[in-house]
Amino acid sequence: MKRTILVIVSDLHGGHRHGLLNPETELEEYDPINHVNNVYHPQLNPVQTYLWQIYTAQIKWINELTKGDDLVVCFNGDMTAGNKHIDLLASDKLSDQMIIAHYNSEPWYQLPDLRAVRYIKGTGAHEFGEGSSVSILGKLSQGLHPNIDCAVSDHSLITINGMEVDISHHGPPPGSRKWLEGNEVRYYLRDLMLRDLIEGKVPPRMVFRGHYHQYVQESLTISNGTFHTSTLVLTPSFTFPNGYARKVVRSPSRITHGMVVVEIVDGQPLRIHPLLKTIDIRTREVL
Repeated sequence: MKRTILVIVSDLHGGHRHGLLNPETELEEYDPINHVNNVYHPQLNPVQTYLWQIYTAQIKWINELTKGDDLVVCFNGDMTAGNKHIDLLASDKLSDQMIIAHYNSEPWYQLPDLRAVRYIKGTGAHEFGEGSSVSILGKLSQGLHPNIDCAVSDHSLITINGMEVDISHHGPPPGSRKWLEGNEVRYYLRDLMLRDLIEGKVPPRMVFRGHYHQYVQESLTISNGTFHTSTLVLTPSFTFPNGYARKVVRSPSRITHGMVVVEIVDGQPLRIHPLLKTIDIRTREVL
């Protein structure tokens, strides 16, 4: 029996003051008096401290789960914050965002069982157009970690330990109301499966999408003489929304952070582990 651990993490938004930030990140600031570049570690604010604690605790849990089996990590889009929505940006320097994103990914490369990393391009507004930041990050990782299989993709259809996985950043919305949650996900998944079946293809066993910063998981079985089951997972984020995002999602009362882990055994998902942490962001008052 061969087991592979697949991790999907998305929407880290490095360079955002409410995005993920590795405290070991090294940035430079020019000193015009002494004409030198001073290296410094950016100070984490309370939001970044909270996110980093979740992130590192989950990485530690995954390392213990792996136990010598192969580990594959997929960063599914929006590793950086971009420069379209400038409120809450931690730095005006494009290079700082790239460096922060690099340091955010580095803890995975310290794990002994890591075999492959995939960087999936996300939203243009967060990646300086056409996945620029992810492309740079992928090239940097390839150079720094030549023994790890690193690659960048717009939309990946990859077979991992015999199981086909479809990974892209953009996909269906989670649902505008709690009682509608998952409906659009099932419609999207049914469409994807039927298109493959009509073309004589076997639908991917698992499908991953990000972008909406909300966790939803739906499974669907369709028969064309043979039963086919697929599962679609929307992954949560590692950031808090800025003013624009709060407007788009209509002021959510709760934010969920984390990643999704799949134990793949002989072509099937043996177990799916949603590693989630939810916080109520409303300010409670008694007057």
